[in-house]
Amino acid sequence: MPSPRPNRILDIEKFEEAGSKGEEHMIDRIDHTALVVSDMARSIDFYTGTLGFRIVKELDLPGRKLVMIALGDDLASKIELIRYGETDLSDTVPVERTTLGLRHLALHVDDIASSYQTLVKAGVEMEPEPPFQRPDGPPIAFGHDPDGVLLEFSEL
Repeated sequence: MPSPRPNRILDIEKFEEAGSKGEEHMIDRIDHTALVVSDMARSIDFYTGTLGFRIVKELDLPGRKLVMIALGDDLASKIELIRYGETDLSDTVPVERTTLGLRHLALHVDDIASSYQTLVKAGVEMEPEPPFQRPDGPPIAFGHDPDGVLLEFSEL
């Protein structure tokens, strides 16, 4: 059965050719990542209280509420939390590791061992224990936010 989505595979040769004309890149940075949440208060508490983000903007729009959070004064590291009206999200199917689309949100920490213990004490289910030392880079560990979004924590 053919996919209901059109083929959106990037033709890398055309992409490289277009970008090799000495022009600046069209995109200069990623502005934010948006996460749909089931309970805005719980998600705000997790991201601000547990992970240290701060609220930089709140919008109440018809049918949805948006809360933009950022790390400290760094407005380049933003996450937009979205809650859609009274939509029942309790039967949302968890995403499998091989599902196309967003896989995880990666966050850098200064000390993985200390951060790992802090997150466990805050009730975040972390894996693996202890954090995994990658052969090609810094140690990493994974946890989930209150809605099951996979979070990767890696040491700088």
